[in-house]
Amino acid sequence: MSWKVALLVALLNGILTAVVTAPVADHVTKRMGVSDFEGKRGYAIAFLFIPAGFVGGCLAGLLGTNLAGAVAWSGFWKAAGLGLVIAQGALFTFAGLGLLSVPRPPLLHGEALALEVEVRLPPALVGPRTREPDQLRMSLYAGDKDNHYARIDRDRFTEEDGHLAVVFVADLNSRSARRILSLGVEDHTWLAFDLDGLAPLPTEKDLEWSAPAPMRDARTSGERTVRSAVMLRYRVIRAGRAD
Repeated sequence: MSWKVALLVALLNGILTAVVTAPVADHVTKRMGVSDFEGKRGYAIAFLFIPAGFVGGCLAGLLGTNLAGAVAWSGFWKAAGLGLVIAQGALFTFAGLGLLSVPRPPLLHGEALALEVEVRLPPALVGPRTREPDQLRMSLYAGDKDNHYARIDRDRFTEEDGHLAVVFVADLNSRSARRILSLGVEDHTWLAFDLDGLAPLPTEKDLEWSAPAPMRDARTSGERTVRSAVMLRYRVIRAGRAD
């Protein structure tokens, strides 16, 4: 192997790989939800991924030259081609693995879905502050990368026999087999509901309301589960055409 050929191939391959890395890293980090706050995503691309692409491209160029057995300039193009294939193959393999880790939202006939939840609070939990903003909070947990707050529909508050019915809407962002709803009432009650009856990929039957069921104390589970007087029912709703 000629070191002159190897170093030139490594340098050119490193530069080309760094250039290609920039748009690839931009796309993948966006899909993975990397925050733009204070330029974090931009800094990661500029000072982590692009330099890594350059270094990886240089190493791939050296490897390609060695595999091509380039001992003279006549072997330059073969070495450059092998180095390019190795570098781009590695780059897009890593990018693909990154995209595979991105949660995929479930669709129904091409439409995005959301979860509509109705909670009935008994009189004992309805105080003078309950209807105020931020006194009722619900979140949907579907994994470490899919845990978000639900929206509360304040126009659909209804009362009957002292019970307060509240409607929440949470987007379904992933095809998780384990989803858990959490409900906070002011600063004194924390409840949970296991969505065991909701499949990772909802179907037409999930557009109907489920039977009302009690929520559990969020600090208990399994055989030690403590049921509450708060009743919950849910259904899947269409949220519009997916992009």
